[in-house]
Amino acid sequence: MKAKVSRNRVAARFKIDRYTNDIPELLRICYEAEVERRGRRFIDDAETKTHIQKVAKWLVDGNTKAGLFLYGGVGNGKTTMAKATAQLITHLYDSAYSDERKTVITVSALELADIAKQEDGARFARIKNAELLHIDDVGCEPTSVKVWGNEISPLVEVLYHRYDRLLYTVITSNLYEEDILKRYGDRVADRFYEMFDLLSFENKSYRPR
Repeated sequence: MKAKVSRNRVAARFKIDRYTNDIPELLRICYEAEVERRGRRFIDDAETKTHIQKVAKWLVDGNTKAGLFLYGGVGNGKTTMAKATAQLITHLYDSAYSDERKTVITVSALELADIAKQEDGARFARIKNAELLHIDDVGCEPTSVKVWGNEISPLVEVLYHRYDRLLYTVITSNLYEEDILKRYGDRVADRFYEMFDLLSFENKSYRPR
């Protein structure tokens, strides 16, 4: 008879636990500030309002998945939303008035691959283990790189590590759901959908043409 193996559950992923009723408005303010920081005009349209409401709900709801996948076409607010979310967490938790200082590490998928190629193990480990992580432009990175003579996928390695630990992970990408399967395969796609709540950005690009 085989002994039963018990698996210890890790703590639920980070959620915002202060000023929860005000989070939609605070996130809107951070989003508008990020738009204006880039020298553009904030457009408070229906799509933006919906995205802010859904992301705000995800931020304060600890029963949702550990990751949030923001995907869609180019220039329609995905990265702006992720940066606004990071700014909101910084304002709430990384200040002299906070007794629980937290900040979001932001890295592009391409930069993550470069860090792995440079064999910068300490920096790669910090990113992989960060409590709060935003990975931008997923899908622009090489699917594999050579590290210490071995072929690895830095993005997949990071996601597997964070999947097992329920670590807060926000991803932005121009890839759609079906593209994840085509690019990374069945096994990664299966864990991906288990790990991430998906939010589609179908609105038109805000970038001037």
